[in-house]
Amino acid sequence: MWPRDGRIRIVGEVVSAEPWAEAPWRLRLSSRERRKARPAIWRRALGKVRGLAGRDSGGNPADFTIPIAMDGARFEADIPLSALMCPGPLRWEHWDLHLVASVNGERRSLRVGKYDDDMPGKKHIVTFPMQTMTKPFRLSIRPYFTDGDNLSIRCHHNDKSDKGAT
Repeated sequence: MWPRDGRIRIVGEVVSAEPWAEAPWRLRLSSRERRKARPAIWRRALGKVRGLAGRDSGGNPADFTIPIAMDGARFEADIPLSALMCPGPLRWEHWDLHLVASVNGERRSLRVGKYDDDMPGKKHIVTFPMQTMTKPFRLSIRPYFTDGDNLSIRCHHNDKSDKGAT
């Protein structure tokens, strides 16, 4: 993972059995906060709208995919920070990352993370650099490892009272 220059670049490998190894994968980013913010009845109603428009009521996608470059089982994804903008009322936002593919009508979703090493508990060991966007408002963005060694991205919407925070 390389967070810099207004982007977050992720390079990895799809560890999966055939026929999935050569599937056309995409990277899906899902906002935890926007999914929690709505009562269950609204989720169902807005699911249909989101399916048609691909957007939540705030105009920003709560769940979207981006293309990835594949070379065999290796992949590379490039996430522009502008795609991670929090809508106005959200102070914090966490994006969970999944690789998704469909083969013969069957869908597969793999959580992006680092598992095949001898370093469990990366949340308390590995820290990625923070990037800050200033327009249209101040937003701090930092990738991080979760408790399960999955990769996620945290966004913090800084208002005028947070001038000293970075």
